[in-house]
Amino acid sequence: MQRVVAKPGKEKKVRNFYPGLFADELAEAPPNPGVVRVCSSQGEPLGTGYYDPQSRVAVRVYRFEEGPLDRAFFFGRFQRAQKRRAGLGPCHRLVHAEADGLPGLVVDRFGGVLVVQVRNRAMEALRGVWLPALIEATQPGGIYERSDVEARRLEGLEERVGVLYGVVPPVLEVEEDGLLFPIPLALAQKTGFYLDQRENRQRLEAMVRPGERVLDVYSYVGGFALRAARQGAYALAVDKDLEALGVLDRTAARHGLRVDIHQGEALTVLKRLLAQKTPPFHHVLLDPPTLVKRPEELPRAKRHLVEVLRLALRLLAQEGWLWLSSCSYYIGPEELLEVARRAAADEGRRLRVHALTHNPPDHPWSLHVPESLYLKTLILQDDPL
Repeated sequence: MQRVVAKPGKEKKVRNFYPGLFADELAEAPPNPGVVRVCSSQGEPLGTGYYDPQSRVAVRVYRFEEGPLDRAFFFGRFQRAQKRRAGLGPCHRLVHAEADGLPGLVVDRFGGVLVVQVRNRAMEALRGVWLPALIEATQPGGIYERSDVEARRLEGLEERVGVLYGVVPPVLEVEEDGLLFPIPLALAQKTGFYLDQRENRQRLEAMVRPGERVLDVYSYVGGFALRAARQGAYALAVDKDLEALGVLDRTAARHGLRVDIHQGEALTVLKRLLAQKTPPFHHVLLDPPTLVKRPEELPRAKRHLVEVLRLALRLLAQEGWLWLSSCSYYIGPEELLEVARRAAADEGRRLRVHALTHNPPDHPWSLHVPESLYLKTLILQDDPL
């Protein structure tokens, strides 16, 4: 087996279970990509990984002891992942990349169908080993691939979308707490459904009262809006994705629910609602897409969020609830609090922090991998004295 040697001091990352080394952190590397023994500058073994000089992270560490990256290894990882998700129902994230010891691989389970994303060169190179192990461990009816994310393009990899194994229906039935969403896989965002907001959707449904007004901005297929409607609230969903709003409409009809829909960019629709003197909402939910993928984009994204929040606050009823989510690693809890504070000051609103939530258990947050904490939701209540 080839080996890579970490520069003095850089071995601490691997010893603390961080699964990556950059090229400039290596004192010695082989001429060709492949499975490698990872060693300290003193020659001590640190683990086993995959080396590829073309990758943004030159070494991806998959095990923190010596041993092969073979089918048995991946089978064990998948078994462990399944055990940790026991009792979470038919739809959940089965593999959450680095947090499950599998950097570059995401697997979501939707009943008998798995949807996978391969995000780096190492996992792509190991496809012939981990894919049979995944099939053996999970026994799915079908596997669909959605490897069309920016992280893959940054690795210099082509997009891969389509059926990998078995039979996959063109429309995926996603069940969540009694709601059935018909998701066309060919049109889906991410892996088809935002499973990571399940617990927040449950929180909203528990808080909403009949007759209240709920505004779900960046709604996608309306997971929040439909739960509000199920509680007897008036719900308005806003999204620029017309296909996603079509799924929302079909889901509402299936369950005998009513959700009004506005298609368009969030800022445009919020301004239109204000111009129309729309009655205020008791809950305003903002769950924008990833706004920051690189640190230098953070100032612009914060200005954008402040602008959106100012409009949202103008639409918020007295003592109403404002929900702000971020799925960007670079927009952390402090940044969310900052933009909310700035918008509240601009609008003269006094807000109380009710809760700050994070990724749910099936999207685990590893202490050793800061990037695994990506989803933050700030729940605020208007708090006039």
